Amino acid sequence: MTEPTVRFHTDALSHDEGLLGVATLDRPRALNALDHQMIRELLDVVARVEADPSIRGLWIESSEDKAFCAGGDVRDVTNQGQRGGLTDVSHASDYLADEYLLDVALRLCHKPVFAWGDGYIMGGGMGVFQGADVRFVTEHSNLAMPEVRIGFVPDCGGSWFLHRVPGGLGICLSMSGVTVSAGDACWLNLADWLMPRVEKETLYQSILNLPFASKATALGALGTQLAEATGASPRQGPWEMHGLKLSHAIRHQAPKAVWSVMQHWHHEVPELFVGLEQASPGASLVAGHQFQRARYGSLVEAVIQEHDLGMRMLTDGEWCEGVRALLIDKDKNPQWRFSTVESVTKDWIEAMLAPMNWSDGHPLQHRLLTHGYLNR
Repeated sequence: MTEPTVRFHTDALSHDEGLLGVATLDRPRALNALDHQMIRELLDVVARVEADPSIRGLWIESSEDKAFCAGGDVRDVTNQGQRGGLTDVSHASDYLADEYLLDVALRLCHKPVFAWGDGYIMGGGMGVFQGADVRFVTEHSNLAMPEVRIGFVPDCGGSWFLHRVPGGLGICLSMSGVTVSAGDACWLNLADWLMPRVEKETLYQSILNLPFASKATALGALGTQLAEATGASPRQGPWEMHGLKLSHAIRHQAPKAVWSVMQHWHHEVPELFVGLEQASPGASLVAGHQFQRARYGSLVEAVIQEHDLGMRMLTDGEWCEGVRALLIDKDKNPQWRFSTVESVTKDWIEAMLAPMNWSDGHPLQHRLLTHGYLNR
């Protein structure tokens, strides 16, 4: 029998007869990378929390400190980095459809969701983390949407939630795949509260003491408590120090121009764009265009677009090649379709962004409709 990858239990609340659900991600050897089993188990948890009136909220954490969740299980999705791309995307489509359904389910949950994001929070892990109503990071947290470095684009709603980053800087995070510290994550609106790791239990007990008469009541009370208890702000990170100036430099720019600005800043302020040269030129530009396309849409619309984008980049081979080079063969020498951003063609970008034609209906749309999320 397969061991569960998500452990679930409930703890009693202090002020009423309700319960707080606790979901613990438990694939420590894989840094809690989201395989299909873990995604399905988390979907079951959210459904249980929504359906049980005695469960008033959900707390999500990791079983160990190194990582909250280091991303999706992309080895499996890309068939171990199959050379030349995939000819059959049915398995990958099912995986991504369930993963994106989970991201939407968390975001639209009727009950408050709290995420303790200690350690690495990357890729698919960001999708889970950003779905929470209250996002806690610690001094050990590092956050990223690094997909362009494996030939893909930010997904799990990334092209939607990165618009919450101030100053339009989300496009830089999307196109570069850079990692940000906990302090910068708070400034970038990718986290709500920076808490010392040692205060986890104290924080958890304070959540058990909240009034859970409604979602708004619980979240309002917690916000008041934290605002009164939180001390000095963390030391400024490079994004907080330079973000305003960078924002002015990229304002109203097309993705290719944004890339040029990032290259300039990579030389001027190296700590902003560490590893920028690792990004796939093609994937980076597609990420920029997808970010701009999702600007005025909903989370649901964004994940549907991201799902089809994933299928395009799997059949094209760019995503498979990135996984092969970084995670399978580990030669760190991907043979990208385009060697430079300047050489990426408009036709290729448009082909990657084109919707897929699904003869039996869109797999993600069907799931969203079945769960009542499609029009929310």
